[in-house]
Amino acid sequence: MKKELRQIAAIFQDEIDIASSIASTMRRRNVMLAGLFTFFLFASKGIVEATLSLPPSSSSSLPFLRGGGYTLAFAPSSSAKPLEKTKRSPILFSVVVNNLDKINVIGSKIQSETAKQWSGLHDNVGREWAKVTSSIAKMFSRERHRGAEKLDEVLRTFQAVLNGNEVDTAQLLKACRAHLLLMKSGGAALRVVAKDMETNLNKAESLFRKLPPKEGRYLASLLENERESGIHDGSELKDASAAMGLLWIRRSLAFQLELYASLIPSDGRHPKDAAMDAYYSTLSPYHGWLLQKAFPLSLSQMPERQVFIAKFGGREVDELDGESEREIVKKLRMLVATWEPIINTWRYEFERLDLEDTRRA
Repeated sequence: MKKELRQIAAIFQDEIDIASSIASTMRRRNVMLAGLFTFFLFASKGIVEATLSLPPSSSSSLPFLRGGGYTLAFAPSSSAKPLEKTKRSPILFSVVVNNLDKINVIGSKIQSETAKQWSGLHDNVGREWAKVTSSIAKMFSRERHRGAEKLDEVLRTFQAVLNGNEVDTAQLLKACRAHLLLMKSGGAALRVVAKDMETNLNKAESLFRKLPPKEGRYLASLLENERESGIHDGSELKDASAAMGLLWIRRSLAFQLELYASLIPSDGRHPKDAAMDAYYSTLSPYHGWLLQKAFPLSLSQMPERQVFIAKFGGREVDELDGESEREIVKKLRMLVATWEPIINTWRYEFERLDLEDTRRA
């Protein structure tokens, strides 16, 4: 019996050492291994408890032990007095019960440690996932903003053009250059308008770079300096002059103001129809026969409103949702409101200086 008791004690001591090793592993955050060991440990408890209820002559394999299991033989030697089936050895029972208590203590500790580790892991995962979702939201926000950068720049630069009742020349040219980039992204429908605007913008920038800062600071002073140079023939402007370039840029913006205003209502007319009406009221009176034929032809390529809005927002039409459409339309409305006083002041300066050339091109 002593041999069997020593065997049992040794076995349980080994398992306690293993459990301690696993607990140490848990402290190194090996959560899965410790969790599995907890499962097998409690499973073994059930096996041992079941073994205690077997007759003394029976044997039981403990599969959770190393190497597939040890066999505990409770059969006494041939010289020993057989035990009654309903009785257990007090010493054996005490040893097993004591070891089961240790197993319970160890299992409880491991279970507690496992819960702590899983709780910590859950918190860490939660924090990291919050960071990921926040990063994704910021990424989409930046992407949305990046798509509308050109429109934002046009709006921002034109809002700085008026200085009281004066048109700041440098800011006006900068805003027109930014708007030129937006027009080029608008597709084939605005390609002719953009090309014409770029030619006229180059004329205005050429004179502005030559004049001293004070003489070209405002639109009025720039036009006065050029007129006093004798380059014009009365109200007939020299074709290569800054005044001629600025005159046609203003007319182009007046055309676009009417077109963009028509895009604001979601149930408005088709952009092609709105563009034709805007053309006949702003540009057609100053176009010769050839341009009156060619220009409307280019406007006939105007896309659907949704496509137009999407292009100005720097995105594809299938990327245009309700929120982004409202954002783009809001900016177009602000741009139209910004242009109106600028164009009015612009026209006033030309008429005041008798530079409103009404000849057909």
